[in-house]
Formats: sequence, structure tokens, C-alpha cells
Amino acid sequence: MLHFRGPRTALILLSVLAFGAARPALADNLETMLGGVDEAYARAYLAPFTYTLGPNLNSGVYQTAAIPMSGVTVDFGIKVMATHLAAEDQTFQSVIENVDLGDYDPAYAGQTGNIVMSGPTVFGNTKTPGTIAGYVGGVQVFSQDAIEGLIDTRYAPIAVPQASVGGISGLRATVRWLPEIDLGDWGTGKLFGWGVQWSVNSAANTLPIDVMVGFFRQWLDVGTLVASDANSMFVAASKSWSMVTLYGGYGRENSEVSLAYADVASGENVAFTVNDTQERRLTVGVTIDVLARLNVEMAHGDLTTYTAGLMFGF
Repeated sequence: MLHFRGPRTALILLSVLAFGAARPALADNLETMLGGVDEAYARAYLAPFTYTLGPNLNSGVYQTAAIPMSGVTVDFGIKVMATHLAAEDQTFQSVIENVDLGDYDPAYAGQTGNIVMSGPTVFGNTKTPGTIAGYVGGVQVFSQDAIEGLIDTRYAPIAVPQASVGGISGLRATVRWLPEIDLGDWGTGKLFGWGVQWSVNSAANTLPIDVMVGFFRQWLDVGTLVASDANSMFVAASKSWSMVTLYGGYGRENSEVSLAYADVASGENVAFTVNDTQERRLTVGVTIDVLARLNVEMAHGDLTTYTAGLMFGF
């Protein structure tokens, strides 16, 4: 196991978790922050994170459809993905009707009313806390401060290392990997993904463009807080010139994000899972090959994700 401390730990954690490179102190306190709210609040607060992590992970797995028929090619580098958020994703409001208000304020135990939770999401205002308010007959009887946003942004980013080996019988294998990393109070974090692509041109070599099909699977765990997996199957085509490759593709995908933390007030463990936030995507991109391969792409499905990659190889 590798051990990283201080700012380097924070940087790796933020990149993997898609919380960016800003406000590392808040990132270190996320689990503590969640411990002050129940599952309903946590689900709404974390929604922009849970539904963008899968689309981010399923992005950037190729930058060309061309795969040599013989010989070996090697690529390695980094991919940076960011899913665009709507302005309304930075705030939330959730209403729970006909509950015992004593679950939220002991002074109102036995009284039935509605709970209104509202405020910034994880990607919302970092200075104004959310609120949990109780209502009886439409009249507010109490209000409590909750938690503020973690980082104020309209883009949920993530960065991953990636490497590919291809060229044997029109096949290319791709991996994403971060070793098990000591994250201090978070426990450990790790990332692993693998996939295979096959060149259709190896069976139909008269096609005017390069065409390939492939799939990719990956897993991301951060301590006991986050466990996620993402899977995709895709078909892609590309056309290359001397230094430029245009490519596009269609993919089907699914993802699952599970979160678990301890509720400080009740002492109970809170755990929930969010599934299949995006099922399909269209991708268009361009790769520029000058000393290194730089690619930029846009993928659109239920969400829009932008990817940039810098790959080296031979």
C-alpha cells in the first residue's frame, strides 16, 4: 500500500472524488458533515455527485477507432472529465409529509407534521448552510441549520490515469488504475478499470473509415464512504489525417454509487445506493497528434460531459 499525507493526499482525493482541487479542508470533513444529517437530506445534498460520477467514469475511454492489425502500440497518460450541472443542481428542496417531528426536534415529539429540507447541494454555496424546518398545519414551528456546500461549481470533475496496449489481431486493451492509497481518516482509496476494443476493419478491411466496438468496466472506492462501479459498451468510428483524427461513437452504459456513513445524532449507520443515472450517450471528439496525442470530446446523453486527454506512446 502507498501512503500519502498532507496536501498530496487531499489532491488525489479531490481528483478521484470529483470535488476539484479547491477547498481540501472541506473535502476532508465531508463525512463529518454528512454525519449531521439523515439519509433523506444526504440523498438530496449529494444528488449532483451521485448522478455525475458514473457519466464521468464512462467518458474518455477511447480517442480513435483505429487499431493496428499487427504489431504493438502503447499509450499512457491522463484523462480529465467534467459533467455540466444546471443551475438548479446547486440547490435542492425536499419535503417529507406526515412524520413525527420529534425525529428532528425532541421538543415536538408526538406531533405530526411536514419536514422541509432545503439549501445548497454538495456543489452549491459554500458559505450558507441549508435548513431543516418543521411545519404543523402550514405554520413553521422550528428551523435548524444543516450543512453548506462543499465546492461552488457548475462542473463536476474527475481525473484518472489511463493506459492502452493494442495492435494484436485488431485488439486493444485499456486499463485505469490507482493503487490503494492511505487517505488518513477516510481509510483507503483505489480505482481500477479495464476494457477491450476490437477493430471491425480487421474483418472488413475495405471500409473507408475506422470502426471499432468495445466495452469498459471500472470500480472506485474511497474509504467506507463511497463505493461505485460503472460499465459501458460502445461502437465508434474515426477518420484520420496526418495530425488530426475526428471520431464519434454511441454507447450504452450503467453505473451504481453507494454511500455509507454514521449518523451522529442517532448513532446508526446510513447507507443508500443510486443506480443508472445515464443509460446512453453520443460522443464526438478530435485528437491532435503532435509529439503527444491531445484529445477533446463532448458526450451527450441525459447529461453533457466534456473530456480532455493527454496521451503519450509509441
